[in-house]
Formats: sequence, C-alpha cells, structure tokens
Amino acid sequence: MTPLPRRRKAVRRAEILDAARAVFLAQPYGQASVNQIAARAGCVVGTIYGYFEGKRDLFDAVLTDFYDRLIADIEPKFAVLHGTEDRLRFLVARHLQITVDDAPWLRVLGREAKDGAGYFGSRLHQLNRRYAQFLTRTLDDGIARGELRADLDPQLARDLVFGGLEHWVCNTVGRGRPRDTAAAAHAVTRMLLDGWRAAPAPRGDPALRSLEQRLSVLENRLEGRGAAKARRPAKEATT
Repeated sequence: MTPLPRRRKAVRRAEILDAARAVFLAQPYGQASVNQIAARAGCVVGTIYGYFEGKRDLFDAVLTDFYDRLIADIEPKFAVLHGTEDRLRFLVARHLQITVDDAPWLRVLGREAKDGAGYFGSRLHQLNRRYAQFLTRTLDDGIARGELRADLDPQLARDLVFGGLEHWVCNTVGRGRPRDTAAAAHAVTRMLLDGWRAAPAPRGDPALRSLEQRLSVLENRLEGRGAAKARRPAKEATT
C-alpha cells in the first residue's frame, strides 16, 4: 500500500498544477507569478518550491499535462485508422476540435510559439514535435504505400497543414465566426489530397494495350462465327 504522506504529496502537487493552469490561462506567462499560483492553491510560496523549481518549471508541467491528455485521446483512435485519407481527416478534425474544447489554450500556445528566440528547444517545442508525429507518420506511410506522391516533402507538408489550420483558427475563432470543424476538416483534407495524391498507375505499354485490343476484337469475331454456325439447321440425311 502506498504510504499516506506520498498520497498527500501527489494530491498537493495536483492542486498546485490546477492552480497554475488557471493562472496561466487567465493571463500571459510574463504577467503570472508564483505568488498568484500559491494563493490560488491555498498554500505558501515555499510549498510551491518544494514541488517545482520555479515558474518556468510549473509552466512546462502544465503544458506537459495538456499534451499528455491530448495525445492519450488521439492514440487509440489513430491506431485503428490505416488509410491516408481517413488518418489525415481525423487529425485535421481533432486539431480543429481544440478550438471548441480548449479554446483558452490556443492563446497560451500561440503566445509561446511566437516567441522565436525562446521557442526552439523549449519544452513546448518538444511537445509539439511529439504531437506532430501522428501527422508525420501519416505522410510517411502514405508515401510508402503509394497513396501520396513519391516526391512529397513530409516536413514541408506538415508545416503547411499546421500553418493553414492556424490561419483558419485565427480567421474563424478570432472573429467570432461560426465553427463547423467537421466541414472544415473535410474540405481541408480534400484540398490537400488533390495536390498530394499519387497519380494513377499507368495501364501498361501502349503497344501492349493495342495488341490486347486487337486480340479482343478477334476473339469477339470468332465467338460470333461460332454462334452463327450453331444457329444453322443441320442438313437432313439422304437415303
């Protein structure tokens, strides 16, 4: 059995994370303080430092918790999809669903991602790369199966997807427009695949196709002659 103090420590850590989440969602990271988080968690500031190194460590823990939940929701659903189109539509729709289920997170993630100097190599950058693996795998598998063009650049395609979806979110959510994420996901997927889908395989050498056509015509003629003979009345035998 787990010792009681350990259980209490886990509960206290979760309470601090909940408080930090509320504070970071309510205001930019730069304006948030450990004092605010401690007050919301109902503890002294020193207690916070018993669980986390500081504000950045707290923020990274909150981000990790969000992505862990998001990825845990995606993984089992993605695992049962195998076709490129089905996978892509699901991932686009799930990404857009964040605008409905977790709209406040869009502002947090957007602000942090736009901090070019501090973003690359950050915890958020690592988490985004982990999340993007679903799309990267979809593109790589689609190319390997011949469903997508062999010359498709997966990294460029991935960036176009997320960049395009971010622009849709800004124009839709930012302006308070109605959100039909399912319809948007269907339209986006169709447009992407119109440009990315592999061309149909050629039907063979033109000379071979011509020969097959001539053989088919000859076969039809022979069958026609055979049928005509079968319809002729047999000559009566003479005595």
